[in-house]
Amino acid sequence: MSSPPPNDENSRFLSPPRRSRKQRKDPSITPRKFERFFTPRSRVPSQPSPARKALRALGAPSVNQRYQTPAPSSPLKPLFEEEENGGNGGNVDDGSLALPCRLPKRRKMQHTPESSPARPSPADCPSYGLSGGLLSPMRSLNSSQELCELDDDDDDDDSSRAMWQPPSQPPKPLVALPRRGTAGQLAQRELGGLPRPGHARMSYPTADWRSETANFYTHPEDVHSCTSHEGPGHCIPFCIAPCHRSGLIAIGDEEGRVRLLDSSTNSSEPFSKIYLSFTPHTNAVIDLDFSEDDYLLASASGDQTGQVIDVLTQTPVAYLGQHTASLKQIRFQPGQANSSVLATSSRDGSVQIWDLRCSRPIQDFETSQDRNTNLTYRRPPPRRGCAINSFYQAHARAPRSLRQTASTIPVDPHSHREVLGRANDVSVTAVQFLPAGQEHLLLTACEADACVKLWDIRSIHSSRTKMPSALSVTAPPQPHSNWRPFGISSLALGTDGSRLYTLCKDNTVYAYSTAHLILGHAPELSSRNGEPPRRRHNAVTQQGLGPLYGFQHPSFHASSFYVKCAVRPAKDGNSELLGVGSSDSCAMLFPTQERYFQDELSGMMSNMSLDDSTIATAADHAPTSSKRSASGVRRPLVRTSSSTSLSARPKNNIPIIRAGTPLVRGHDREVSAVAWSNEGKLISVGDDYGIRCWNEDREQAADLRTGGETGGRRWGCGWAEIGDDWDISDDDDD
Repeated sequence: MSSPPPNDENSRFLSPPRRSRKQRKDPSITPRKFERFFTPRSRVPSQPSPARKALRALGAPSVNQRYQTPAPSSPLKPLFEEEENGGNGGNVDDGSLALPCRLPKRRKMQHTPESSPARPSPADCPSYGLSGGLLSPMRSLNSSQELCELDDDDDDDDSSRAMWQPPSQPPKPLVALPRRGTAGQLAQRELGGLPRPGHARMSYPTADWRSETANFYTHPEDVHSCTSHEGPGHCIPFCIAPCHRSGLIAIGDEEGRVRLLDSSTNSSEPFSKIYLSFTPHTNAVIDLDFSEDDYLLASASGDQTGQVIDVLTQTPVAYLGQHTASLKQIRFQPGQANSSVLATSSRDGSVQIWDLRCSRPIQDFETSQDRNTNLTYRRPPPRRGCAINSFYQAHARAPRSLRQTASTIPVDPHSHREVLGRANDVSVTAVQFLPAGQEHLLLTACEADACVKLWDIRSIHSSRTKMPSALSVTAPPQPHSNWRPFGISSLALGTDGSRLYTLCKDNTVYAYSTAHLILGHAPELSSRNGEPPRRRHNAVTQQGLGPLYGFQHPSFHASSFYVKCAVRPAKDGNSELLGVGSSDSCAMLFPTQERYFQDELSGMMSNMSLDDSTIATAADHAPTSSKRSASGVRRPLVRTSSSTSLSARPKNNIPIIRAGTPLVRGHDREVSAVAWSNEGKLISVGDDYGIRCWNEDREQAADLRTGGETGGRRWGCGWAEIGDDWDISDDDDD
């Protein structure tokens, strides 16, 4: 019998025929699935890969669980208590508080593969007792996060859980900073922490500048007596130059002799013994300078010549003789010149730039008579240096100012004995190259005023009749314009080259900003994009910023141009310090870190106006030769000595820092030149024929200050005079 045909109305309720349904295929087998299926579980790595950890950390549930807030806990009880003896009410036998054995299970928010490693259970965590006190909220937060992360799955076996072993001992207690050696003491000084509660004074204060200068001392074995080479007696040392890579110190004296002393701590020879000596000049050695590799030594002498000497053989390799007066300073150019370019300044008012690569050999050069010529090595032939650039009359004043000065200021008696052609020459007393990257720029200073000029040695100036044009000239201090000009005897750069320190004859060391030596657009100061552009010919000299602040001290006076200054670079754990000679028979130390006197600078700067300060342009403070009295009548200036008391002069509107430390009892006469060794020791020379090496040690310096004169224990010693309140013991009551 055939079935009746389906009704159209009921056909729409029927399911579609089975033959129209898509057939289900077998799952595909990939190599990864095949390998995973047939690999035993014991061979699966127990630790997930870094990629899997990173992917799991990016999941939203994991992120939310990581930063979840713990439930509030009672301040009198810990967040969880350990259940012992089958969970009998949380009783604890020894009174210690511990974590529970297991937490309630939480819902899995992410897939965990079968090969994932087993994680330890909270029951295996160490239980450390809380010895009284409230539970730290930070400890509660960390504990809750750790407990959330320690929740494991039901599939974890006991063998994997037993792999984690708790530490056998509790964490070690923290050690106080003063008991952690030098590193801890440095951290205490930087953070300003007290040695222990109740003490207001720290052994290593962080904001007291005296902590940088109080540790210098010298003993009798740290002095060298400069004996004469020509006969019995002594000779005065004039200059000093340290090596860059060793503890050797070169000393030049008034007899033209150079001696080398070893200031190293581990030296086998004492400092009082001469390491090496030779005589390159027939007159006094005014200045010395080592090359960057210490193989060459440049000397400037009063015989109007300079020499470049090979230190290994003590023979001259170049002869610099184009000046018409005694030389004042000589400096090697840093950077790419590779110790081949030098600059010399002279009393004839000129600056010469020398290039040893352009030298030519000479035949009429005479060596020292006491030099042994029967040696195994072959001496290199001496060469005559070639001056590739000359700045004649570098600091000469305008003719109008010369006429006004001649009519208003009396002429010094010694000027009548000078050569007629050099009667108006202004001696260039100091030269200084900028650091590597800007080595084409040269700084010069003179004896006539406190202005510092910036030169580009790539610009050729060879005319003897036309005055050379500098890149810029700094503004002089305001008291110099109202009172009288004072010269500069020495220049020194800071460690990073951002500060320039000038030793002025007004008993002040001024600090300049090297970034503002040229006000306005200064492409010559740029060190980017290769070599900076050269200045066009006959360009106008630009204006430079005046001094930012100055250093003064009652024990610091510069009565001669032989007094010099030097900066100790900040390296090998030593802080930057400024060492200065003085006519008061003592060397001076000034801290250069501006954080020590930031309050003084901000207070003084707030009371100053731009019109009354040296921050104004140089044109507003040009040095004048006369001033007006109260009645409006112009009266001439009177030449006075640099030792005139500061109270008799006009008030200085430049911020003056008086944070300085004198090094007493080391010298009996004027201390002229100072230098820093590669180990951070201070070397000072004086007119008492003595050359001192100042070491740095806190206990030794404090013992000399507080020990007294009993038994002659201070004989031949020197120390930093810092004040009576500095060496008070921490155990003494205030």
